[in-house]
Amino acid sequence: MFSFRGRQAAVSLVEVLVALAILSTLALPMLMFLVEYSRGSAQLGDYYQILNIVEEKLDTALSLDFTEVPDGETSGGMVESRTGRHLDLRPVEVAHEIVTFRMRIEVVAVDFSAMKDSTSGQLQRARVEDGMKRIELIAEWGKKKKHSINLISYKANL
Repeated sequence: MFSFRGRQAAVSLVEVLVALAILSTLALPMLMFLVEYSRGSAQLGDYYQILNIVEEKLDTALSLDFTEVPDGETSGGMVESRTGRHLDLRPVEVAHEIVTFRMRIEVVAVDFSAMKDSTSGQLQRARVEDGMKRIELIAEWGKKKKHSINLISYKANL
C-alpha cells in the first residue's frame, strides 16, 4: 500500500470562483462578438444579393429600346417590350424578407457640343431631340428597419 504523508495538493473553492470570474469576463464579450459578427455577415450577404438583383434589373431596363422605357413611376409589375424582352418589377423574397421594386423615369433635355465646324474650327452646339432618360431603380425591404438601394443610370436615344 502506498500513502502520502504530509500535505495533499487541492484546489480551494475560492480559487475556482476567481478562475470562473476571470473566464466569464473574457468569454462573454467574445461570445457576443461572435454572435454580432455572424448576424452582420448574414445581413451583408443579403444586401449584396439584393444589390445584384437590382443591377440585373437596371441592365434589363437599359437594354430596352429608348421608346419602350416608360416615363413616370412603375412598380410591382412587368414592363413588356415589342422585342419580347421584359423587365420584371414584381416583389421577390430574399432571406425571409420581401423586396419590392420601383422604377422612376424622367426625361432630361440635353444640350451638348457635338460637331466641329470645318471652316471656323468652332464647336457647334447640338440638341438631342429626345433628350435622355434618367432611370432610377429602387429596391426596398425590411419590416422593423426599412432598407433601400437606389441605382441611377441614363439612357440616350442613339
